[in-house]
Amino acid sequence: MKGGYEKIFILADRYLRGCIDVFLFILCLALVVLQYGLLDFYYLTVLKDNIWYTWIGADSLVIVILIWLLVIVIRNNQQHMEDACSADAKVKYTWIGWFLYSIVLAGKVAVCFRLFHTQLPPTKTDSNDKILDDHLFRLGLSLSAPIFILLLESHHYTTVSSNRQLYLIYLMTTITFDLIDTICFLDLLWQSFKNNWDLPFWLELTILILSCMNLILPTFTLIRLRFGRRLPRFALVSEKIWSLIYVLMVKSFLFFVVNAPYLGIRIYLYVLLEITTHGKHYDASILMIKNVAMIYLAVRDVWTRLQYWRHKKNISGSRGELTAPGATNDDDN
Repeated sequence: MKGGYEKIFILADRYLRGCIDVFLFILCLALVVLQYGLLDFYYLTVLKDNIWYTWIGADSLVIVILIWLLVIVIRNNQQHMEDACSADAKVKYTWIGWFLYSIVLAGKVAVCFRLFHTQLPPTKTDSNDKILDDHLFRLGLSLSAPIFILLLESHHYTTVSSNRQLYLIYLMTTITFDLIDTICFLDLLWQSFKNNWDLPFWLELTILILSCMNLILPTFTLIRLRFGRRLPRFALVSEKIWSLIYVLMVKSFLFFVVNAPYLGIRIYLYVLLEITTHGKHYDASILMIKNVAMIYLAVRDVWTRLQYWRHKKNISGSRGELTAPGATNDDDN
């Protein structure tokens, strides 16, 4: 009789979890359609060329793949809940969905800033009546933050008591801040046009490349959820060396690639426009403080794990993994 009740509870839990996953994915898909549709409308309205309808084909492909991945994820999660209802399921396919979504998004952003971004800011003749301006474009890009959260939430099965819940919250918080920072960083190109900064071409191109690249970078953190500590490695690389590479490239990659270049360019712009150039003005972004804080946390994280590795190697004679018990692998991937 007891086994019958447990089976009923498991079935009810599976049904409820499936409904939650589908609901969150519907919200995610609605935001993707809204964002893609808005950017496509910019292309068709500003450039007025039928060739840009091809973006709709790319959008449709991404949406179909996202739906297909969700079906696979729900089936896997449901099976996992039936076989081992107390353990976390692997987050296997989220990185594929985000990679495809972000590639198309980065492509739209890159083409926009090479072709028509200077046509978006309102002019004096618009009398503040222009709807399709640069602000709405940035607002559309900012939907990437809730899209990331909803995509991850709809793809994972993690028990309430799991330590991985804390890691998922940390991951969603960090990526959200980085995506918002990326959109604000991209706004430097519009500020340059509005304020006649006349930035060198290499600097404008660097800002654009970094912004587009950092829209795609969350893929690497999601790959970590897929493989955890057991990332594919070359046979000639030892376990200890691979552990060091794992921490430097996977654990802290996002911090250094996003925050260090952003901080450096913002400082360079302040020195260039406020100190060495007369008649130019640049308001230093408060996100510089965020960049400094995240760089410190990244350095501290790497240092702490290196010290843990040395301590574990010297005291317990282990293989020297860089991850403390309960920190990764089964609890946060």
